[in-house]
Amino acid sequence: MIGCGILVVALWLVPQAAGLSASRLDAEGLSLLEQGQVSGAEARFREALQIDPRDVDALNNLGVILRRKGEPDKAMELLQGAAKAWPNDARIRSNLALALQAAGRLNEAVAELKKAASIQPRDPAVRRNLGIVLSQAGASDEAEAELRKSLELDPTSAATRQELGRLLAREQRTEEAEREYAAALRIAPTPSLHYELGELYTNNRLLQRAVREFRAAARLDPSKASYYRVLGSTLLRENDLPAAEVALRQAIRLDSTAGEAHRDLGAALQMKEQFEGALEELQRAARLLPEDSRSHFMLGQVLQKLGKADEAAGEMQLARELNQKENNAPLEKAYNNEGSKLLQEGRMSEATEKFRQALLLNPRDGKARYNLAVGLLVQNHLDEAVEEFHSYLLSVPDDPDARYYLGLALLAEGRVDEATTSLDEVVKLRPGDAHAHNALGVALAKVKQFDRAVAELEAARRLDPGNATYAENLACVHDGLRSCALTP
Repeated sequence: MIGCGILVVALWLVPQAAGLSASRLDAEGLSLLEQGQVSGAEARFREALQIDPRDVDALNNLGVILRRKGEPDKAMELLQGAAKAWPNDARIRSNLALALQAAGRLNEAVAELKKAASIQPRDPAVRRNLGIVLSQAGASDEAEAELRKSLELDPTSAATRQELGRLLAREQRTEEAEREYAAALRIAPTPSLHYELGELYTNNRLLQRAVREFRAAARLDPSKASYYRVLGSTLLRENDLPAAEVALRQAIRLDSTAGEAHRDLGAALQMKEQFEGALEELQRAARLLPEDSRSHFMLGQVLQKLGKADEAAGEMQLARELNQKENNAPLEKAYNNEGSKLLQEGRMSEATEKFRQALLLNPRDGKARYNLAVGLLVQNHLDEAVEEFHSYLLSVPDDPDARYYLGLALLAEGRVDEATTSLDEVVKLRPGDAHAHNALGVALAKVKQFDRAVAELEAARRLDPGNATYAENLACVHDGLRSCALTP
């Protein structure tokens, strides 16, 4: 991420003496931050904003603090004010992007970081952050390109090599990922790097190497329960029960709520036929991980060994039910894949049925819900399409494609004001989208906002001058909608 994220910008001068007081408060706030006194710094920046609400230093730095405190919405408001005052400051836009990222608004975060990169194309931190957010948004190729640009600008950045290693690991490019982690460790041998390299080895069944990396992580940071937990679990898979027990008990001492550690310690004790101890650990695991089929299954086994047949039967039944739920995941994916293929082939009715089946297995499947909404829109089932788009946008509020199609559905239903609102969001999220400008222009014309409609349709023509529909719509609006029809 971007260093400490705190940015000192040129002072926003105001004619009153109060502006000088605000600048002194900003300086005090930064000094407190350097000393790790975050609460004191926050208070200083708030005082500065009371004196001068346009103080860009305070807007930016307080926004960064609030984002770190887990208040991204409040942070965004402040950072948007700072970006409006200083639109060409790359670091402010980057800080705004991090707040948008924290709020789950990845597409907007990408847009802000691309603006920052266009302002400061040789800033390695901005390039790294853009790569991170692109990766989270699923644009792996673009993300890799940005991370490699960042490394060209700063090849000694362990953080960037770590991010590139993560991306390559997710892409299952194991040897490349291993090289990036190894390079990062040569620069900065941090526990998190050892831990992630250990995970890479675990996923490739190189368990002895994984144990070595997890031990290194725990040695460098002995206060981290997760390092001992994963070390113990890996030793358990290696059948080194004494060492596994030691590591797992240490994980539990550090974090008594670590359900996986209780479960794996229970498994180790069960394998050693220490059934009373195993029972205690597995009961705790089942309470902490109520959806984990393995905990309930092993608990059922131990209860059987201890002669508690009725309790054992209940746990086994629950384990079977949870296992069925886990087994539904591949079927859900298959329904999605089949539906997507049918959608591409134009077999809309069959496609929507596949997406409905996927949603029956997992109502939170965003991909299935989005595709279902698109299929319903194409079939002119407008009420249902609008409902599904609204449901999808609850979890992904800044998806410009979903907002665009929602706007079209609302427009087709005659709900023009709502359509205008949705399409207005699209052109903010994706100002280079000619289709969105055209559709917004059509919506505005229908509510007699002709000046704005003309502006949007002219924007569509500039972006795609060869599209005859945009020219026809523009001529229709200039003619006052007499004897002509608009095409969104």
